[in-house]
Amino acid sequence: MTISGAVQRWWPLPDSLDLVRAPVKGAASAVLAEVTRFVAGGQLSSAWVPFSSFDQVFASVALFTNVRTVYFVLPTRSDWSVLWNNSFLCDGYDSLCWCLATNHALTTMHWRSSDEDAVFQAGSSFTFRRPSESGLSERSVYCCKNDERWEFHAAGEPLPEEDLQAYSARRKRDCLQEQGMLKLLERLGARPWQDEFYLPGEAFRIERVAYPDTISRKNFCEFACKRAEGRG
Repeated sequence: MTISGAVQRWWPLPDSLDLVRAPVKGAASAVLAEVTRFVAGGQLSSAWVPFSSFDQVFASVALFTNVRTVYFVLPTRSDWSVLWNNSFLCDGYDSLCWCLATNHALTTMHWRSSDEDAVFQAGSSFTFRRPSESGLSERSVYCCKNDERWEFHAAGEPLPEEDLQAYSARRKRDCLQEQGMLKLLERLGARPWQDEFYLPGEAFRIERVAYPDTISRKNFCEFACKRAEGRG
């Protein structure tokens, strides 16, 4: 399984690319509703913008923040839309995924994966949520480094697409690595680290017009360049 050159160039920005199972326009409407609620009256701008590649999206963000201030909903050639934001923590947005599943009855996949230490220590994890008769079905798997030790934890009903046998690996770190995560995502119909998975056209961009000075700001090289060079 290949990983696109853009993923390598912009690492660790693609460390987490959350998924929502909905056409891009429906996903964009739901994300805008939730972000509007999150900022509680703060001013937002939103627009459909030209979209052709990872490079175009990542290069369009000049400033990265600890609290998310720019959000993208990206179109794909599948029934998934991809969510990305400009947090320099590069950890996706699990709360947004939970809200999309709970408030909009959408299936979501919050995940992050890195075989190497990046913004956080190495590890892979996911939480898959979908509506159910009881309200919300949730499956979570966590396989991450904690200082010098690796930890593995799983909760909820396993997905048919999971490789459960892999979770019995002798070394905990081998239970779920990047390739295992990408194979799981592919079985779910998603290939978020491959440029050809995305559908050129328009992506939806949301941005906080103004936000408090207490929100930390960094440019890309302040948190990523050295790690990205080492990964290449």
